[in-house]
Amino acid sequence: MEIRRTTLRNRIVSALSNALSTLPFVLAGWEGGSAAFDLVDEYSDIDLNFLLDGANAEEPFYAAVQLALEEVSPVVACHSEPPGRYFKLAASGDFLLVDVCVFQKGDYVEYLDPERHGKLQPLFDKGEWLRFKPSERDSQETRRAKRSQDLEEWFSVSQSFVQKAIDRGQEAEALAAFWGYTLKPLVELLRMRYCSTRWDFGMRYLQRDLPGPVYNQLRDIMFVGEPSDLKEHHAKAVVWGQLLLQELELSRAGDPPPKAG
Repeated sequence: MEIRRTTLRNRIVSALSNALSTLPFVLAGWEGGSAAFDLVDEYSDIDLNFLLDGANAEEPFYAAVQLALEEVSPVVACHSEPPGRYFKLAASGDFLLVDVCVFQKGDYVEYLDPERHGKLQPLFDKGEWLRFKPSERDSQETRRAKRSQDLEEWFSVSQSFVQKAIDRGQEAEALAAFWGYTLKPLVELLRMRYCSTRWDFGMRYLQRDLPGPVYNQLRDIMFVGEPSDLKEHHAKAVVWGQLLLQELELSRAGDPPPKAG
C-alpha cells in the first residue's frame, strides 16, 4: 500500500540523515532539487547530496543507504547515474525516486551556489563544509565565457549537418541533428541571455528560467508537427541563435541587449 507522500518523504529523509550522519567518512549532507527552491509537489523526487572523505568510501556509503531505505520500504530498483544513484521504493508510487549523490571535498562547492541550485536544506554538517563563498563562481564564469566563444565559432557552421539531412530526405536523421546541433545550443544561448547563472542546465527548469514569451517561442520551434515542417522550424531557430549571439556580443561590449517580449 502506498504511504501518504509527504509522510513518506519525511521518513526517507530522516532515515538517511540519521543513518549516514553516524558514518565517520560522511562529512555533510543536504537536500537540494525542488526542496531547495520550495517547489516540492506530487511529482518531485527526493534529491539528497552527501560529502564523502575519500573515494573508497563510496561503496560502504551506498550499502548504508540501501539498509536505511529498506527500513522504510523495500527497494525495488536501483540505477547508477554519476554522481549518484536512483532508488525506487515499493511504497513510493509512480513518481517518487530517491536520488542520492556523492561528492568529494574538491568537487562539490559549485553545488552549494544558491543562485544555481537554490537554498540548500542542511541535514548535517560536521564542519563548515556547507558554506558557499561567492568567489567560487569565478570558475563558472570562465567556463561560460569559453562556451560562448565556442558557440560563436561553431553554431552557424554546424547547421550544415541539419540542412544536408533535410536535403537528402533523411527525416529521422534530420530531426536528431536539429535537436543536437540547433536546439541544444540554442537553449544554451537563451540561458546565457536570460539566466546566465544556470547557462549549462540544458532543458531543466526552462519554464522557470526563461521569460514567458521566450519560453513559448522556443516551445513552438521545438515541436515539429510533420517532417515537412522541419526546414521552416530550423530556419527560425538558426536566425534566433544568430541574433542571440549578436546580443551576447553587445552585452560583453557594455551595451544592454533589448528586453524580451
